[in-house]
Amino acid sequence: MADKEHSTHFGYRSVGADEKAGMVRGVFDSVASKYDAMNDLMSLGVHRLWKRFAVELAGVRRSQHVLDLASGTGDLADRFADLVGPEGLVLMTDINAAMLNVGRDRMLDRGHAGNLSYAQVDAEALPFADDSLDLVTIAFGLRNVTHKEQALGAMYRALKPGGRVLILEFSKPLNKPLEKIYDLYS
Repeated sequence: MADKEHSTHFGYRSVGADEKAGMVRGVFDSVASKYDAMNDLMSLGVHRLWKRFAVELAGVRRSQHVLDLASGTGDLADRFADLVGPEGLVLMTDINAAMLNVGRDRMLDRGHAGNLSYAQVDAEALPFADDSLDLVTIAFGLRNVTHKEQALGAMYRALKPGGRVLILEFSKPLNKPLEKIYDLYS
């Protein structure tokens, strides 16, 4: 086990910070083709309602530029591409190539072209210009980032003045009975 200064969490255990990205990659490489079905099963479809609610909260308008981090199979990118219209741009990104490929294929199958770009991107080191994005989203992906503060700083840097970051993530319940139910669910 790594010392506390150089460790982070991976599930319910501590791992070396330098090991986490590889471990996360291994998990998502193995589930990429089954990811949507697994989420539907584990959340009883509720994750789709949360994502729909998040898109409504985002307030995205035509011609805006949206970065969807940890985009996976593209649930948010799919909706944002319709909202920004042909004048806008949605950057669908994921650190995992297998997940990004599944998402890209899914977007092409749905007829999205022209206002959607794909890139394999690490949330901790965003390759986008300062003040260039209207919205940055990450849905159920921040927990997989090793250095969260670094990722949040990169998101903030890339936002235009008045831009927004929308993070959709699980949190651990403080209520003990709910905590046990959550642990079983997660």
